[in-house]
Amino acid sequence: MNSEPIFRRSTFRNEDVLISESLKHLPLIRIIMIIICIIIGIGTLINLILIYNKYKLILKHNIFHRIIIPLILFLNIIFHVSHYVHNIYDPAMYFEPKKLYLKIFFSEMEKTFLFNFPLSILFLISTWKLLLSCTNEQIQSFHMLIIVTLYSLMSMISGGHYLYEPPTNFSFLCNITIAGETIIAFLLFIMAIFVYQSNLNKSIDFTYTRLTQNDKSELNIPMSVNQQRQIKSKLSDNESM
Repeated sequence: MNSEPIFRRSTFRNEDVLISESLKHLPLIRIIMIIICIIIGIGTLINLILIYNKYKLILKHNIFHRIIIPLILFLNIIFHVSHYVHNIYDPAMYFEPKKLYLKIFFSEMEKTFLFNFPLSILFLISTWKLLLSCTNEQIQSFHMLIIVTLYSLMSMISGGHYLYEPPTNFSFLCNITIAGETIIAFLLFIMAIFVYQSNLNKSIDFTYTRLTQNDKSELNIPMSVNQQRQIKSKLSDNESM
């Protein structure tokens, strides 16, 4: 028979955190939650591979766009899935806040589990938008910046564990998953800004070039027949007055 979970006051905040679940066996519903998180992670990885293969021939020809950004997206999947799976499996190791741990509908840790769904959907969209913005054919990327920023901020919430306990209180594995997901999400945000700024500069240069070409063409190309007729009509009107 399982005992009640044990809580204590957080080191940094005046809130209770979990230190022991006192479980002999992990409940079936938690096992299902973990399996679903893994399946979602596999789905995001497949999505990354498919989108990369779709755009790889038109990605900009430099290491940053062709290798580093896809690698950061891949690492984000690894750290994110590892963190959520391990956190749901053993929330006491993460000193889970009592308000996030307690059951409301179907199981303990359901809030973390449910939060993973909109976060994963945002990551799918972010992957598509970011890789598309890394292609030679893409100039405008403001929507990409907004979506990746939103995803990164939501993903960096994982670093909130350190608002309750210092890193020294966590195991090495917990620190790897917490810090790993937070740092990778921050790097993704920085890279999105760089890609957006790079594409913005390209767009400005492209617009300037088009305007310059139009100015030159206006100087070199004689007036059209319609323009000549309009001028003649104005002249004749002036003469009749």
